Amino acid sequence: MDLTRDGRPLVRGLSLELQPGERLVLVGPNGSGKSTLLRAVAGLAEPSRGRIDRPATPPGMLFQEGALWPHLTVEQHLAFVDTSGDLAWRDHLLTLFSLGALRRSRPDRMSGGERVRLALARTFAGRPAWVLLDEPLTHLDPAIQGDVRQTLPMLVEELGATALTVTHDPDDVLLFGRRLLALDGRGGWWLGDARTALESPPTASLAVFCGRGTVLQGRADDRGEVDLGVGLTLQGRRPGESVSAFLDAAAVQFGDSFETEGEPAVFVAPDRRGGSWLRIGPRLFRSAHSAGHFRPGDAVSVRIVGEPRPLQEGVGA
Repeated sequence: MDLTRDGRPLVRGLSLELQPGERLVLVGPNGSGKSTLLRAVAGLAEPSRGRIDRPATPPGMLFQEGALWPHLTVEQHLAFVDTSGDLAWRDHLLTLFSLGALRRSRPDRMSGGERVRLALARTFAGRPAWVLLDEPLTHLDPAIQGDVRQTLPMLVEELGATALTVTHDPDDVLLFGRRLLALDGRGGWWLGDARTALESPPTASLAVFCGRGTVLQGRADDRGEVDLGVGLTLQGRRPGESVSAFLDAAAVQFGDSFETEGEPAVFVAPDRRGGSWLRIGPRLFRSAHSAGHFRPGDAVSVRIVGEPRPLQEGVGA
């Protein structure tokens, strides 16, 4: 299957089958075609080549923009989708998404986060056999995001639904699925085990998404050697070949000084994983080591204790 938008290839040669009850996570940079693929799976768009075999029943779908009906109250949104008339199920959803006090409110009287929760409740109101979730946590306040993060996988499991979820947060990948489909924005893609992708990202776009290290780039000289900076090289490449490589954050150590000569650097900030951001020359590096006593702007000495790993291109690239 191929997908294009305005003549630009988004996905080339994708072949994918979801088993009943399977949960798949979809990731990729902005503009890579994640929402377009979700709409194609839902039947709201068609591939430029190939076909999509969809279940006979309609999906429960969360649109990134919400797509609520402005003239309907919260209760009416759920009643419109839940044709079974199961009031207990609707009340269950109102409780799960903290909407009970808003049951008679219309979208224009609700906050952005409340509207997202309504859109999520509506997604599940019809007890769908398959659900498509486009960034379900992005526009929620941190105070409620944790509750919804736990609620969504529970609901999917409760319904036994097949699920395809788009996320920008690597910390949410294993929560929403065991397989991962990554788009690179140039037509290429990677499909495989989600844990493997997170722990040892195979492509440059996945390495950037996972945030577990630093992506280095260079071009092979006439001898097939690639200078990646900070004293790191790759050998045996084709002359003129453009190469991306991944340097794991655990390979970047820093301190006040080292007995061996280290790269001069500046401590920038701690990262959200308990590691650190460092600036070496003109670019940022991620280190798995904590800030310790360092403050932003402090000079540090850096040494690299591991080797960069070449990254492959996406399958369809």
